Parts: sequence; structure tokens; C-alpha cells
Amino acid sequence: MHKYSKEIPFPETKFFTSIAKLEEKEDLDSVQSIAFMGRSNSGKSSLLNALSNHRGLAKVSKTPGKTKLINIFRTKVGFNLIDLPGFGYSKASHKEHKEMMNLLEGFLNSWKLLKVLFILCDSQREFPEEELSTIEVAMEKKIKPVVIRTKIDKLNQSGQHKVRTEMEEAMNEIGVPFRVFYISATTGRGIGELREFILETLGIQTKVSKVEP
Repeated sequence: MHKYSKEIPFPETKFFTSIAKLEEKEDLDSVQSIAFMGRSNSGKSSLLNALSNHRGLAKVSKTPGKTKLINIFRTKVGFNLIDLPGFGYSKASHKEHKEMMNLLEGFLNSWKLLKVLFILCDSQREFPEEELSTIEVAMEKKIKPVVIRTKIDKLNQSGQHKVRTEMEEAMNEIGVPFRVFYISATTGRGIGELREFILETLGIQTKVSKVEP
């Protein structure tokens, strides 16, 4: 058998393409995919950069909610990382927010080989009801929902305990457990574990060292 290492580089990841509408996806959804969604300032771009060991892969915007495209990145082993538009930023109109939520719903309904939906939330903020509903929708569509609480390094021990308790309560509310990662793109905390989870979930083995049975 092969052992995974949390220190291995993530498969080389490069920008592939962007689409503004789901009608433009053509055969893009014929490849195994994982998607990342979250409110603006949730740390999506920073996470993608840390995950891929590529600081400039996803551009970190100084203007929350500026990116409204679906950005698709592809690894050398052939699966897609999909960066969904941020939503919920304070300067967005109600119409824009609704459009983004409709885009998310359409994405979940139509993307054929979407294996995991990563739902990001800043650890310094409470977990919103809208994200809780998204978890339930993903489960209904047989898509694995995974929560990532970002910027965990910004909290002290008490604050971190509060976030973990909040997620336990969310699971109790839904009635079904789901995976939660506590991540810091700044310190690297949890990044290796997340890489390993993705590879294992997609059935991709990276040989690090052989372990005798």
C-alpha cells in the first residue's frame, strides 16, 4: 500500500479558463471537479494559492465581490478546481446577490462530475444560515459538502473552541455530519490535510513511500 504525506506538493495547477454563464461550459464538466464557494473576504483566493503552492494562481482582489466569473483551474493529473464568484458583499445590490445565488444553484444542478463543494467561511464570523441551506442542497444532489473555516490563526484558543462548537451545532441542526477543516492560508495550518483529503476523495494516489503490509 502507499502512504500519503501531508508535505507532498499538490499536483501542478494552472489557470484553464473562465466562463460567465453556465451555458458556456460545453464539455468542461466532463472532468472530475471540486468547487469552492464563499462570501467575499472569506479567503477563497488565498486558499487556492496556498493549496496549489502558487502565490499568483488566484488573484486576491482588494475590491470584495469584484470577480463574477466562474474561474476554472486544472491540475496536471486532470481534475478541475473551480472558483465560484463571491457573494454576500455589502456593496452588492439585492439583484446582484440573487443572480449569484441563482448561478450557484444552477451550477449545482448542472455540473456533471462535481464531487465536492467546499463552503468557505471566515472563522471570525458566524456561520450563515444561507451556507447551512447550501449544505443541505448539496447533500440532496449527492454532492459532498465540506466546510472550510478560514483564517483560524486570527483566533485565540477560546475563539477556536467557539467555532468548533458552532460547527457541531450546525451538524446537529441538519441531522447529518459533514467534514469541517480549520485552515490558515497564512501559516499553512490544515493545508496539507486538505490536499490529502482532496486526493483521497477523487481516488488519486500520489506515491510518497511504500509501507509494507
